Amino acid sequence: MNVLALETATPQVGVALLGDGGLLAADRVAGGRRHGELLAPMVAALLGTAGLTVAELAAVAVDVGPGLFTGLRVGLATGQALSAALGIPGVGVTSLEALAHPHRRELGVIAAVVDARRHEVFRALYRGGGPGLVELSGPQVATPADLAAELAGLVGEGPVLAVGDGARRYAGVLAAPGVEVGGPLDAHPDPAVVAELAAVRLAGSRPGRGEVGTTRLVPVYLRQADVRIGWDRREGTGAERGSDAEVGSGGG
Repeated sequence: MNVLALETATPQVGVALLGDGGLLAADRVAGGRRHGELLAPMVAALLGTAGLTVAELAAVAVDVGPGLFTGLRVGLATGQALSAALGIPGVGVTSLEALAHPHRRELGVIAAVVDARRHEVFRALYRGGGPGLVELSGPQVATPADLAAELAGLVGEGPVLAVGDGARRYAGVLAAPGVEVGGPLDAHPDPAVVAELAAVRLAGSRPGRGEVGTTRLVPVYLRQADVRIGWDRREGTGAERGSDAEVGSGGG
């Protein structure tokens, strides 16, 4: 089974290709605001490196957020198009579980934290120490100060590790006795991890070619796009309001 993974929900653009024998190829670059420009060429280059064609894909996995609104929509649109055109399953993996998954065997609490901009973060809490993570608290929006208090309250249950670009941005707020902030390699979700998590789910459900799974590719926004929020705040000023489906970025 060849699984193509797309990660565009964060400031990076990442792609990975997982085969039956393991990871075939992967690439990550700093995307800035160029997710739409970079993704398709990266997918083409990835398939070329692996010596595969699009027709040989068995599934497509997509980071469904939370994260940057515009980048997230690029990955979702691409994944949905591939799933529909090829008749293959589409599997959504959240940014937060992809960040936490590499640390699943570490004892204690794993806090996955994505920078949501506007002095907020997207976060989810997991317990590690086994072959898989146990979700303690699902994706939510929080202020760094509120998250810091939450993590400090969990220290009595064991060590706490905070990973993600949100944890790094607010390291000074989150850091406390018993709370460790991950390094730069833990800043953004690894597309290879997105592929791995999708493969596990596919193995459990055993979908076949011809089963289109775009219904699984549902975005996790957690809040409106920043542009829409700005328009809402201007309500009553006479300014024209627009649609956040056209422009904006939920996380930046």
